[in-house]
Amino acid sequence: MELAVAAIAQVGSALGLGASGTAAATAGAATGAASGFGSTALSVLQGVGTAAGILGQLGGAAAAARASESAALQADLQAGQEKVQGAQAETRMKQELLRILGENQVATAAAGIDITAGIGQQANQTAKRRAASELSISRENSDMQSALYRLRANGLRTRARGERFGGLVGAFGTGAQFGIDLAARG
Repeated sequence: MELAVAAIAQVGSALGLGASGTAAATAGAATGAASGFGSTALSVLQGVGTAAGILGQLGGAAAAARASESAALQADLQAGQEKVQGAQAETRMKQELLRILGENQVATAAAGIDITAGIGQQANQTAKRRAASELSISRENSDMQSALYRLRANGLRTRARGERFGGLVGAFGTGAQFGIDLAARG
């Protein structure tokens, strides 16, 4: 920069501008240099701002993805819990069936009815069919609920991947826009 100011002063002397011309040329050069410094400072500040924006976008996307993955894990746990609760309900229903069948056999035998044939046998078979139907419905409901939780977990994992990708694309766009602005400024 000092070299440029000296060169302008020499040109001013050669043209006979004297001290006032040299001073004016020196002031003009200083203004140009200050203007160049201001442009460089602006570029640096924009670069820092762009970098901060990119980091913010990536950090926000990562946080959103972690939240989605955490929710997916919770949905997986709920699916497992639903299976356990379904198995417990099935066990309770089987215990109730055994209790009812036992009471029916005791009542039928106490009435003097043969429990291996006729009405006693029909009552037991009817109770078993009803219990099997209820067990099947309970199992299907539990399986369906568990499948819905797993489906939700998969959707949340997909959303997490999309959030990460969106953050990367947004950060790339911010960086590209900074580059375009620099190129346009010259």
